[in-house]
Amino acid sequence: MAPTDLSTVEPPQTCLTWVKSANPREVILDHAITVNLTWWNDALHERDLPGGPVIGRHSAGQRIDQGRAVITRGDLFGLAAASSGSPTDTLALLWHTLAWGAGGKVRQVLNRMDSVARDRSAAALALRTAAQSSHRDPESAYDTLYPRGTPAIAHLGPAFFTKYLYFAGAGAPDHPSLILDSRVASALVDIGWTSLHPEGGWPAETYQRYCSLLARWAQETGNLRPDLFERWLFDSSSGF
Repeated sequence: MAPTDLSTVEPPQTCLTWVKSANPREVILDHAITVNLTWWNDALHERDLPGGPVIGRHSAGQRIDQGRAVITRGDLFGLAAASSGSPTDTLALLWHTLAWGAGGKVRQVLNRMDSVARDRSAAALALRTAAQSSHRDPESAYDTLYPRGTPAIAHLGPAFFTKYLYFAGAGAPDHPSLILDSRVASALVDIGWTSLHPEGGWPAETYQRYCSLLARWAQETGNLRPDLFERWLFDSSSGF
């Protein structure tokens, strides 16, 4: 199938209505996922992996590292902003991103941890290099973590490492690297990107086209945050 001409793909009116009225603090910064911190930190400790503990917030607001708690997009942006770029800080952002992204679905998480444990220096270097590229070149950042269509870190595929590339931007409204997963892809297919495979395995060029598409939508809609469109696409099947 020939690649879809993305200049013809536009957000539906329901999307435009939502993004124009959305409060970025509520729908982006405060977008919270509940995680089992005890499970995460026990798994990291068993493997003697740096970057822990995974920290969340209790319902009363205090930061904790045991029990069930929430992690927000804003928490991850803050973690990225405070990162020194060291291997420990790099892996801390990875674990928190994976915890946020997985929520209660942790089926592949131990495999990802084991992959990092086998060569933590190489994993941290790939992640740091990709994070640096994510600020200016989404395609290069993606290719660093998915060279020749194979995950640089085994079991860490596009649906999760694009979350890492996104959070590496520390919440900058114009950060060009965005989250792309199967739910976002399926929504894009439904609104006209018919050549996009909905299940993943996308080449780096496709990721760049996706990021450029949402950047165009954001610019044409009054210089909004591109991640507002990603949030709508992800949740559109839930009735946004």
